[in-house]
Amino acid sequence: MKVLICSCMVFCGSVSFTQLPIDTTPLNKIRILASHNSYKKKPHQKVLRFLKRFQNKLGEQNNPDYIDYGHLPFSEQFNNYGIRGIELDVNYDPNGGHYKRRRVNLFILGQRQRIKGGGLKKAGFKILHISDVDFETNYLTLKSALKELKAWSEEHSGHLPIYINIEAKGSHPADQSKSLKRLGFKTCIPFDSLAYVKLEAEIKSGLNPNQIYTPKHFKDTCLSLRSRINNIGWPMLKEVRGKFIFILEGSNQHLYKYFNDPIMFYYGDIKDENAVFLLRNDANSRRDEIYDLAQDFIIRTRSDSGTRESRGNNYETWKSALKSNAQIISTDYYKADLRFSSYKVGFPNGLYELIAP
Repeated sequence: MKVLICSCMVFCGSVSFTQLPIDTTPLNKIRILASHNSYKKKPHQKVLRFLKRFQNKLGEQNNPDYIDYGHLPFSEQFNNYGIRGIELDVNYDPNGGHYKRRRVNLFILGQRQRIKGGGLKKAGFKILHISDVDFETNYLTLKSALKELKAWSEEHSGHLPIYINIEAKGSHPADQSKSLKRLGFKTCIPFDSLAYVKLEAEIKSGLNPNQIYTPKHFKDTCLSLRSRINNIGWPMLKEVRGKFIFILEGSNQHLYKYFNDPIMFYYGDIKDENAVFLLRNDANSRRDEIYDLAQDFIIRTRSDSGTRESRGNNYETWKSALKSNAQIISTDYYKADLRFSSYKVGFPNGLYELIAP
């Protein structure tokens, strides 16, 4: 009964309202926790040790420490940690086999370049972070990821909407280094209009139509997404229960905004009449900006990145994200990595937080 009463709780220095969302709660008033690179497993320790040998040549941006994290399968994230947003790095592979090797393993004793099974040989979209370097994943293909999402949603009808951040990958290490390319490291196949047509088709075939909440649903009878907000308001929870909401970013995403009847939203610019989702990942320096924008948009920000907050047991970015009123807060630490510290984030009721008017 306690969740039915509006009560104040202090969590990591922030005041939180633990109130049950009702069917008439506007979507932009529900804040959820999302995982970052949600499919990813921790790299093998031999890979990390190998990369650290060359750390001074990789540069600060490519510090191997920054990829030393991983995630549980989706169903465990949803059921045990209240995650309601995920991120998928989608790699275009129209002919199949482009990502069948793990080239860094060529230099590491006892590590296989190829993995068992034929999933990577088939045409279709592959799920991985950094080709030939950070490739361990719970889902080799988009189809396998969608299969688990579909099954979970069917078993939990009426769930809060799940945001699916689709990052269309446009670059890998071999795209920046001719030396790596000569060693057999794979470049990224850029997304074009045909790739986005195929991506939509793969998503549609992997889920039931009634599981996807699309921009067409959002617009209702209005001419644009923003005019829907201005004239009707944000969709209410009853409109999006049990749905997946796909949001695109990445390689040549400008091509997608001209699609007729698209199934994905996209992260855009405040001047775009069909942009209702914005990326503002730096919650510390942009907290006030996010707070203002969250009145009219749904904002995705991050509470941590590159394992830094975990290694320092530092909650400052999490506190800034909470104070910013961003509705989607992405983390690698819904579960603590005790190798580093006890750092983990989450809401008092374990699932969501309502943003007070």
